[in-house]
Amino acid sequence: MGSSANENARENPWAWQAGRNPYRGTVFQILDLDPDLAGRAAIKARVRKRRQRIARSADRFPVHGRVLGAAEVNAAEETLADPAGRLLAELLTHRPEQPGPDPAEFAEEFAEIDPPESTGPARIGIDRRVLAGLVPAPAPREFVPLWTEEGAH
Repeated sequence: MGSSANENARENPWAWQAGRNPYRGTVFQILDLDPDLAGRAAIKARVRKRRQRIARSADRFPVHGRVLGAAEVNAAEETLADPAGRLLAELLTHRPEQPGPDPAEFAEEFAEIDPPESTGPARIGIDRRVLAGLVPAPAPREFVPLWTEEGAH
């Protein structure tokens, strides 16, 4: 019993297994809960509301085309109550992109900007005659063989 629990704990939660996308059907999606929602009472109220919806007509509230059951809602609630489970669920949750400047417009503006003027020399050259004087002469080395051929003494 203990070994299978340890094996499950070591399983990679980000791995795609048997066609199962780990980023779909997270506890927040199952519970229809915003990951940023704070307060135990608010979370419990949302979970209670989700549980009632699933109990009344689960087929009206599918998650990624899959109809949920009460057991999945209960398991998601337990995962959310566990600090490590909640952290994992938050890491698996893709948050919507924040509104901001359009990257394509930013790239166009950047392409129109001239590069800054260089204050240093325009070209760096290497004088090989000077470089050769800076390099030390090779020192003779003696290597001790790590093994000997059979028959050689």
